[in-house]
Amino acid sequence: LVGIGEAPAPGAAAIVNDVLAPRLVGRDAFDIAGAEEVCLPFWSGVQSTNDRTRIMAFGAIEMALWDLRGKAWKQPLYQLLGGAVRKDIPFTDYFSLRGDGASVKGEKTPEEVADYCVELYERHGTTFFEGKFSTHDPKISMKMVELIRRKLGGGAMIRIDSNQAYSLATARQLARPLEELGVRNWEDPVATIKEMRELRRHTSIPFSTHN
Repeated sequence: LVGIGEAPAPGAAAIVNDVLAPRLVGRDAFDIAGAEEVCLPFWSGVQSTNDRTRIMAFGAIEMALWDLRGKAWKQPLYQLLGGAVRKDIPFTDYFSLRGDGASVKGEKTPEEVADYCVELYERHGTTFFEGKFSTHDPKISMKMVELIRRKLGGGAMIRIDSNQAYSLATARQLARPLEELGVRNWEDPVATIKEMRELRRHTSIPFSTHN
């Protein structure tokens, strides 16, 4: 049996072959947690690091090990992970303050981002939106979300990703206004799991992290 995985980092293949593979050969292929333990430093899931290449390289291995498990047990992975939650996945549109690209005009102000979201709604009919909320001045990102909510109404699901941009103190100040705007998920609001646990005391917005 062969498990298949992939990673976005250009140097991932070399890391897998030269660094991680020697730690894994001979181990139980079904022990995914054990594979992570020998491949990644203990702090990699807690503290943000500048170089995530090794983490992404292991992501390819983990993906392959799950693929291998499904093939070995002749089951789709959603069954092994507890069963299907839904049959269809809602389409989600993406928003962010951004500069102009080679062939695309960027949205450089909160007003332009909100208008872009309206355009996406009219074009795709989606009511799910996810975007970056990580400006140096959080008031700019807050205004962006306020305008999106005002223009799209209460039926739009808005989720944000702060890329660990804010201190715990700043995130605390942002939590209540974001909750009042009906934000449905806040990805990586702060830098560590410890800070996220403390922030949980101040808001009911669901958190997520991929760190």
